[in-house]
This record gives sequence, C-alpha cells and structure tokens, in this order.
Amino acid sequence: MENLGTIMSDILKRVEKERGITVDLENIDMEERRKQDEIRITKKYKAQEKYRMFNSSLVSDPDDLKSTFDDFLTDTPEQEEELSQAQNIANKIYKGDTSNYLFTGKAGRGKTMLAVSILNGLKSLDTDITCLFVSVEMLVNLERQAVVDKFNIEKNDVYRLEKCIEKCDVLVLDDLGSETSFVTGSDIQPATRFTQEVLFRIADYRKNKANIITTNNAGGELQRMYHGKIVSRLLTRKPENVIVFGGQDMREV
Repeated sequence: MENLGTIMSDILKRVEKERGITVDLENIDMEERRKQDEIRITKKYKAQEKYRMFNSSLVSDPDDLKSTFDDFLTDTPEQEEELSQAQNIANKIYKGDTSNYLFTGKAGRGKTMLAVSILNGLKSLDTDITCLFVSVEMLVNLERQAVVDKFNIEKNDVYRLEKCIEKCDVLVLDDLGSETSFVTGSDIQPATRFTQEVLFRIADYRKNKANIITTNNAGGELQRMYHGKIVSRLLTRKPENVIVFGGQDMREV
C-alpha cells in the first residue's frame, strides 16, 4: 500500500502536467506551519489575557476569588434553587448571553460566593471569555484617592482598572450600595454625586456586556440611591435574571 506522501506527490505531478503549473510543496508546508504557529500564539495570548484580567480583580481578600459551585452549601431547597439558578446563568453567559443579573439578599447568604463561582466556572472552560470581579466600595475609595493623588500612582491604578472594566466580557460588581450606606428601608439616602459619576461611567462601559450585581439592598432601595440611568444600565428588568437569597447567614453556619 502506498503511503500518503507518495499519493500526494503523484497527485501534484498530475496537476502540474495537466495545468502547466509548478506546485512548490515546501512552500505549502511552510505556509501551513506559519498558520499553525499563528493559531498557537493567538491561543496562548488569549489564555494569558483571561488570567491577567481575572488577576486584576479588586478585592480585599484574594481567597474570596477561589469559590466554586462545590463550595456552596445546599442544606435547604432554597439553597439548591439558588445554586441551580447560578449554574444556569453561567451556562447562558457561556453561550453568549450579555444580560444584566442581580443577586440580592441579606449579608452572608452566599451572593458573592455564587457570583465568583460563575466567574471561576467560565474561567476553567476552554473559552476566551474574560472575567473580572470588582468591589464597588473599594472602587469608589480608589477613585477618591486618585483625585488627590500627587504622584499619579492611584491615577494609574484607576486607569488600568477602568480599562479592565471596559474590556472584560463578564463583570461582577460586588456589594452595590455598601459604598453609600449600610442602612435599608426608609433611611436610605441617595449616593453622593461623586459616587454617581463613577458608577455612571462604569455603567456606560458595560452596555451590551454581561454584568452580575450583588447587593444587600432591594430594587426599590437602589432606585432611591442612584440616578435612573445607572439603574437602567446596570440592573436587570427580567425576573428570571434575579436571584433572591434567603435562609440563614452562611457565615454563622
């Protein structure tokens, strides 16, 4: 039986004879190797970019970024449903969905854990999707420091972070509302103009991209805190994109 190289050589000779052309096998091989090298380099760059983006997250404790779906307790039917909803959201984003999602409920119910689990789930897959986690309180504080920064250190940090926020495919904005007030209900006060301006800029970056907002506040409270354009661009209007976390404080379990 003839090998593949011999067969290909015979085919090329016939083509050259019938069409009066010369086929340079060596150049074909070099072109194919060049294409494969380009594919390999591009894939390596995208993998590095995915991890670089995630490592640019703004968080007080890096260990908070290690959560996976396996870490979420499902001792009650409500917790099982919360986990299932979060996994469905991860699957929708993986398939290309660019909606806004809202995780709301009292502190310690697992909102941040499941939001991070979604990011880690997407990061672990063979995909180019880039993810970023940002604490809203830390973001606003960093922006304030940059205003009075004489040496451009914080200004440069803010610039790099905002570029990541603008470019990433999936953004978690964690604990929206905490940067403004720790109260709920009728005592809620509007966010400062400075905070509103920061969030409006972020909201403008995130149009037509997937955003996950975690908050201890209800939707009505957030509407009293922030300008309508911020609410419209960052908060979902779809009930199916909202997870309401109940149950016991996981930090006390």
